[in-house]
Order: sequence, then C-alpha cells, then structure tokens
Amino acid sequence: MKSLFFLVVIILLCLVYFPTMAGNIPGEIIFASEERSNATNRDGTGLYWDIFRAVYGSEGIKTKIITKSYNSSVSLVRQHKADAAVGIYPETIRGTVCSRYPFVKDYVLVLFKKNKFSQWDGPQSLKNKKVAWINGHAYDEYLGVPVIKKEFDTREAILRRLDHDQIDFFMDTRNDMESVLNKGIIDITRYTVEMVMELERYLVFANNNKGQRLKKIFDFRFPALVKTGEIDRLYDKWNW
Repeated sequence: MKSLFFLVVIILLCLVYFPTMAGNIPGEIIFASEERSNATNRDGTGLYWDIFRAVYGSEGIKTKIITKSYNSSVSLVRQHKADAAVGIYPETIRGTVCSRYPFVKDYVLVLFKKNKFSQWDGPQSLKNKKVAWINGHAYDEYLGVPVIKKEFDTREAILRRLDHDQIDFFMDTRNDMESVLNKGIIDITRYTVEMVMELERYLVFANNNKGQRLKKIFDFRFPALVKTGEIDRLYDKWNW
C-alpha cells in the first residue's frame, strides 16, 4: 500500500513538472532577442542559445529565433508574437511573466575618455553626467545616482557620440562592449573602462497559457542542468 502511495505521488509530480505527460507540451518556442556576440548570434550559435536548447531540447521542443532590438523583443512577447524575450532585466518589464531563475550574470562597465575625469569614484562619478546605453536597458533603475540618460538603438552610434564629446559615458555589459570596441570605430588607447555593477539576466515569457507552460519547464530544467554541471560546461565553452 505504501509503495502504491509513493507511485501516485511521483506520477502527480511528473504531471506538474513535465507537461508532456499531460499532453500540453508546446512543439516550439519562439525566442526574440537582440544580437549579442557569443551569446545570441544571428546564426543560432552562442551561449544563450546553447543553454535554451539544453533546457528545451530534451523535452522535444524546437527553438525558433527572431532577432530584434531589446525593446522590440519585449514588445513581441507582450503581443504574444514571440514566446520569450532573452536576457532581460526584469524590474523594468511589465505585461510578461519572468523566469524564476536568472541564467547569466553580466558585468556592467562604463567607457570614457582618459582625460575626461581625474579620478574614478564608482557610480558617484556618473552623477548628473550624460550616460548612454542601448534603448530599453534602463540602467538608471539600478545605479542609485541621478544621471542624464541617453538611449540609442546601436552601440556604434553611442561610440561616435562619445568620441565627439556629445556624451560623457558609454554603459554596457562587458561582452557587448568588447565586441563593439573590436570594430575599430574609435581609438581605444584614448579611453578607459571601469566596472559599475553586476546584473542578472532572465527570460521573460508571454503572459498566456503557452508562456506559462514554457516558464514552468525552464524553472524546473535549468536548475537541474546547473546541478549536473552542464551549465558550467557551456559557460566554459564560450569563455563566459
């Protein structure tokens, strides 16, 4: 009798955590994301895509990718035209449901001219200065000091304005900043970089039945992959 009781409990748990057994598994998940070097490459390679394939592939769910800007990705999810937006800072997002766990941590840096400021004093150095970042990232929500925010659609545009002294700082994640600096748009020997903060990135899902099912799968599968060491292996693969 006791064995029968435990069997029933296990079956019920499987129905909760694995929608496949209840016939509710989605066949596909549509991700919307800005293109980020070595994270969400347009060709489907990158750390983030590898993580999501590891999470959903074992459930037989195919992944589809839409490359859009940060804001447009979130908008597609709000409109239920995509199932999940990738790499989101959740405090600034409304009208979606957020994954329980972050899947990556970012180091947020600022770039500025060496002759612009005599001494770096952490975020206080940004106070009331013109600080630029990619549209939608809303770093001012986390800084703790008032800044004159300037949002742009491309990092290349930010670098050009920084080079012409139209802004004081360029704020971005380490990976993305390194990627755009490698394009040779500015003479990087004239600049310096400082770290400002660490932020965690999440998946945000469409607030509908499909989104809720996909979130439930992620919330169960991702920590399991962390426990097995698979996520660390992917971090190492992409030198993250």
